[in-house]
Amino acid sequence: MDNQEALNAPEPAPEPAPEPPAEPIVEPAEDIQPEGLLKEFRARNEALDTRLNTLLDLVQTIRSEIRLESQTELQRLAKAAEDMANGKIFQQIDIQAKGELGALVQSINSTLLNLQQLDSSVKHQSTQVPELAAQLDAITADTERATQTVMNRLDVLMAASDEAQATIKASVKVLQAVQASQAAFHAQMDGFMQKASQGADPAQLAQEILEFVFEHQMKTPPPAGDLDACLQPLATISDEAFEILNTLQFQDITRQKVEKVVLLLKQFKEGLGRLLAIFNIQGFEGQVSPEGIFERRSTATQERIFETTLEADDKKESVDDIIAQFKKNQG
Repeated sequence: MDNQEALNAPEPAPEPAPEPPAEPIVEPAEDIQPEGLLKEFRARNEALDTRLNTLLDLVQTIRSEIRLESQTELQRLAKAAEDMANGKIFQQIDIQAKGELGALVQSINSTLLNLQQLDSSVKHQSTQVPELAAQLDAITADTERATQTVMNRLDVLMAASDEAQATIKASVKVLQAVQASQAAFHAQMDGFMQKASQGADPAQLAQEILEFVFEHQMKTPPPAGDLDACLQPLATISDEAFEILNTLQFQDITRQKVEKVVLLLKQFKEGLGRLLAIFNIQGFEGQVSPEGIFERRSTATQERIFETTLEADDKKESVDDIIAQFKKNQG
């Protein structure tokens, strides 16, 4: 009888399990750059790993405190938590429990659901990181090639311009000499005409005119000038200018690539927004929300892409630094 009463005696209530530590709230950065997005994703993943390890420790503590009849359920719970820590997050826990154990099961199921929603987003975004780096590499390479081509053609154009300028200056000097000679000739001929009008001897005047013309032709022959020499440099200048304009058409392709990069950054923004929504993370009062930050960056990079003084771009970084950071993160 005493043994029967001992068996029917109520079991002591298990001690409440310690509360899991609150998940750290990461304040949104004032100016989110592409490498900042990746750092924040890593921070979120590290926070999730910490939370999973804490939950696993709680499972081990609860299993050691409860009676034998709940050992099977605790083993199932521990196995589920271990699978979750190993990345197996697509199976819910169907343990029926109350009290602290029920709250723990509900918390793990909620975490599993959040991880399932986050997993697809993280996988999708991680596959686009190499594409984003490739787009930036292509933009840099195209810009470098086009710039080098333009500089080379500008050198040829400047050389042709100098040659044409020298030829034109020489031709101007020739024309000036010819004009001066013609002016002196016409002035002398005007003098002869004035003498003729004053009644000078025609024979003597004709002799003077012949002597002047002969002397003018012998002493001051018109200097030779070749204006055709200017045509070849001018043709070279025209050709090189056309080729420069043709080379600058790469800007249309570069604009399309930049728009694609901006689109990928917007997708990063959406993934980060889903991450913040899943874990119900909000910014402190007075801070700019992540949505507002991304919207400002979208305006600054797409609609005002050719402006160099933008309030949203407080931190200036070169394209080479961004590409190097993406390659480093990818490696």
